[in-house]
Amino acid sequence: MSPSMSGDPRTTVLGVLRVADTPVTAAEMAQQLGVHVTTARFHLRNLVDDGRAATVRLRSESVGRPRTGYVAVNELAVDDLLSILLGHLGDSATEREQTGALAGRQWAAQVLAGSPPADPATVPDPATVTADALRLLGFKVSNVLSAFGTHEITMCSCPLRQVGTSHPEIARGAVEYALESSSPALAGQYGVDVVPAADGDCEITLKLARATTLH
Repeated sequence: MSPSMSGDPRTTVLGVLRVADTPVTAAEMAQQLGVHVTTARFHLRNLVDDGRAATVRLRSESVGRPRTGYVAVNELAVDDLLSILLGHLGDSATEREQTGALAGRQWAAQVLAGSPPADPATVPDPATVTADALRLLGFKVSNVLSAFGTHEITMCSCPLRQVGTSHPEIARGAVEYALESSSPALAGQYGVDVVPAADGDCEITLKLARATTLH
């Protein structure tokens, strides 16, 4: 039975790569999933960009350019180890979450240390500050939506891999630091809520709302 593309396409495509014994070409992926080769190639390239798949050069079956195959990239064992370590830092879930958020703050402080200071005479846009900081930290920001003073930013947890979805407080701490360090006017003004994708994908939604309105 062929895999279905009814769910998340990237998860489906990655699942095919993980069970394959040899590299899979875009044409082979398209045939297995019953989609156009352009669609298959699009999702494969996204997985490569996310660091979850890699390309390999295959010998051409005829005269011409070599073919490109795709293979799944094994998750780094250090992610599992770090997740286990974070799970032991503190006697309660609250303490462990605080530790993860503090680690995120310190991480952001190191990475963003060389960023140019904001103009003290202006209040920067919190969504712009957050998106720029996330990109500098290595996240792949895919969408920024602002409405009625609330901002939602969709990103991939690329630099944190598995730890980013199991410990979203790390990203929360990093964003809190970015907001506070960008302008005194933003310090403490926004609550940060980080929600990993329910299907276990790398996607994370980060919500900024005035601290008095965040639920």
